[in-house]
Parts: sequence; C-alpha cells; structure tokens
Amino acid sequence: MQSSYSKETLYCIGHENYDKLNDLSLVLSEEGYWETPESVIHKSVEDMLALYVQALCVSLSLFCKTYHREDMEFILDITKTDILGIEKENISFEGIREAADRIVNSPPILLQLCNLYDLEKKDCMAATFMDALFNILLALTDLCQARNRDTASYLMAYYKKVNVFYNSGDTYIYRMGEREVFRKINSEEFSTTPLFLKTSHRMAGEDRTHTDRGGSKESHTPKSQKSAMAAKQELKAGTAQAGSEKEEDGLKGLLSELDALIGLDEVKKEINSLINLIKLKKIREEYGMPAMNISYHMVYTGNPGTGKTTVARLVAAIYKELGILSKGNLVETDRSGLVAGYVGQTALKVKEVVEEALGGVLFIDEAYSLAGDNLSGDFGKEAVDALVKLMEDNRDNLVVIVAGYKEEMKSFLKSNTGLISRFNRFIEFPDYTAKELTEILLSMAGKAGLTVEEEAIEHITEYLAVMDAVKTKEFGNARGIRNIFEKILINQANRLAALDKPTKEQVAVINLLDVV
Repeated sequence: MQSSYSKETLYCIGHENYDKLNDLSLVLSEEGYWETPESVIHKSVEDMLALYVQALCVSLSLFCKTYHREDMEFILDITKTDILGIEKENISFEGIREAADRIVNSPPILLQLCNLYDLEKKDCMAATFMDALFNILLALTDLCQARNRDTASYLMAYYKKVNVFYNSGDTYIYRMGEREVFRKINSEEFSTTPLFLKTSHRMAGEDRTHTDRGGSKESHTPKSQKSAMAAKQELKAGTAQAGSEKEEDGLKGLLSELDALIGLDEVKKEINSLINLIKLKKIREEYGMPAMNISYHMVYTGNPGTGKTTVARLVAAIYKELGILSKGNLVETDRSGLVAGYVGQTALKVKEVVEEALGGVLFIDEAYSLAGDNLSGDFGKEAVDALVKLMEDNRDNLVVIVAGYKEEMKSFLKSNTGLISRFNRFIEFPDYTAKELTEILLSMAGKAGLTVEEEAIEHITEYLAVMDAVKTKEFGNARGIRNIFEKILINQANRLAALDKPTKEQVAVINLLDVV
C-alpha cells in the first residue's frame, strides 16, 4: 500500500505518538504504579518505554525484512536514545535481534499497568497506549514502503498476543476488537483512524477519572506537561470531528448515487432502513447499552439485469463509510469461480476468492447453482460448506451477498443450515417497467452524447410495453436494454454510411429508422 503521508509527516506522527506514550508513562509513575517494577528491574519508566518501543520497531523491521539505516534513524529519532544498543559497535546484528525478541516476547509491563490504572480509575489508558503504539509502527512501515500482507499479519499477531493483558472491549469504558485493529492496519490515513471506540460512560466520567487517590483533580499531570497534553487533546478532538464530517460527506454522496438509480424504490427504502439501523447500533454503543446483533449479509432476489450488482457495489462502499468494512471493495463471482473439478480443490478455490474479498463484499451471482442436485462429481456442496466456515472465521472482515431467482434462492438457503442462520435480510429487485427501461436507454444515449427523437422514444416504449412476463424474464431488463442500444448504434452507423461525411448534428441524433 502506498503511503498517503510524506516522510516529514511520518516523522511528526512518530514524535507526536511517542510523546503521548511518554505522557501516559509519566502518569503511571506519578500515580505510584511504577514503584514496584522499578525496584525489581532498576529502570525508570522513561527508559522502559524507550526500550520497549525500540525493541518492537526492530522486531517489526526484521520480520518484514526492511531493517536498514532508514529504520534505525526513525527509531532513534523518535525515542531520542539508543537504549537497545542499535548503533553500538560491540553488539552484533544477532545480538540486537535476540535482545529485541526477548523484550517483545516478555509480558508488556507498561500495558499491564495501564490496564490496572483503567480498572481502578475507570479510564481507557491501555487503549490510548495501544493506539499510539500502533501509529508509530504503521509510520515505520509506511516510511519503508513495507505496508503489505506481511506487516498486517505481524501487527494482527502482536495485537492478539498482548490482547490477554488488558480489557479489549468487554467493558463500559471502551471497545477494541479485531475489527477496529484490522480497520486501522488497513487504513491509508491510519493516524486519524482510532483503534478503539469510547462509550458515553467513559466520556461522562472523564472528570471523575482524572482524580488522584487522595481526591484532588489532575494531580497526576505535571504542570509542565498540562498545556502540551491539552493541546494534543484539542488537536485530537478536531481531527476526530473532521474525520466524522468527511465520513458523513462520503455517505451522503453514496446515498445520492443510490437515489439517482432509475426505479428500485423499494430497494432504496430497504438500504436506507439498514443504514438507519447501523447508525442506531453505534449510538447504543456510545451510551453503553447492550449490543445489537445485526447481520450484514444479504440475499438479493430477482431476474437478471435488475441492478443487483450495481446496488451491491454501492452497499460495499456504504459499509466502508459506516465503519463496517475496512476497504469497501466488491469481488464478484459465481459457481465457476468457486467450484473446481476435483476433490479437495474446491475448498482452496473458495478460500482464494474469500481472501481477495476480505475487507469488502463478496457478491455471488446465481448462488443457487451451488446447491446442485447432490450428484456424484458435483462439488457445489463442498463450496457451500467451505464458504460458511470462512464466513464465520472472517465475520468481522467480510460481508457476503448472494443473488439469484427468488424460488431457487429459497432452495439454496435450505441446502445448509449455516446459510439460513447467516442470511436473514432479503431484498427483492423487481423487473423494470417499460417506462423505466426507456429511461435507462435514454440515460445510455445521453452518456454517449446522443439525442433520441420523440418518435423513436415512443416506438421503444410501445415495444417494451407489450412484452409479457416470460419475454421480460428472457429479455434481461437493463441487460436487454444494453443489447437494444448496441443494435440502435449499429443501425445508425449503417444509415449514416450512405452519407459522404455526416455532420456532427446527424451523428448525435437517433431517429425512428434506427430503432425500427
């Protein structure tokens, strides 16, 4: 992934977040949490922080095979010390590796103390500590242009390893799960993507949590740091507000695009209702209320050419704006993309497609064809079984939308009990009316810089209106209109071929002869 930050900005991110870690560590020291550890390891809290950050950065660089001069300069610049001995001549490369691994694989004492502080003070210091730490690590990977699957794997593994040392979200203070971590790791603007979500319980109690054990407010913050910390909090609040406004603008644009689609009135209502439900879920989380279980997977039913893929692509982008998905991409597939011809290959094929869709929506067209007839050599059932398992394994990173004819899709969902429990949101896409199909054709013409004469429009509308239900299904709705439009262009080309050099006005007009 190409970094969206300049080198100077990445250094600023590193410094700002290391200063934040230092502030948090000083709070631990001021509050007396570091007294016992210091008596055992004989290091100040500042030295312990520098040692841990340097070791973690070195470990990440070595894992991603990017450990070189630029990495070392960044690490030493933000920590302002060489406590790990990175530049010492008498320490070998293997010595540095062993030292870093030893520290990283030890229990993260500072994080444990932050968690202890949270339990006693009802605060979210551990989550803030982790957020700042991840910002430093992501700045390092961007600086070395090493943001890829390997770094994402390392960071997710690190999160899972230290997750046991703090409350990761089963509290009324904050929530930080794999979804939040995955979103931050894969965000281009990671420094403005929070690693955790505060609740209203935390926000309402902020004044209470900044009291010391004797009861005096803010006594844990040294006077020399109060103004700096206040400035950082103000900057963070402004950034969060800007991010929220950006998200809202992006969502409005997508909803405008959805609303501009021809027809599909009931579909639009269903999507808007889902969006409102997701917004309500977020509000409930902010108030610390019991979580709402919402399934984001969907079943689209209807004939071909009714806009299912177009809407699925918009839904993927909407989910990203709402924070449900990290990427918002759409991966389209069907039976041929999921089923192989030999035993054991189908599961691997399904896994490859799912991995491509992680962070977005997997759209399976004509999904009913996977149910098959349980005939020998039909591996559709194997594909369904593999899909259900992968949906569960990646429930925080993946949304699946299956599409097909209404009755056939009912049979498909009954083919595996895991499907029925996961797909409980059905949206029916009706056939377009003759008027709507005409509007679609005129839209295609307009995009091609063409004007359709009134007589030609009337003829097209009359032709579409006389189709019965069977013909409509075979026609293919918008796909059929696309075919008609291509035939119209061929007819126009043949008509204008008789002219030596048609004028621009003649080329830009579709008349009755072109549509008959």
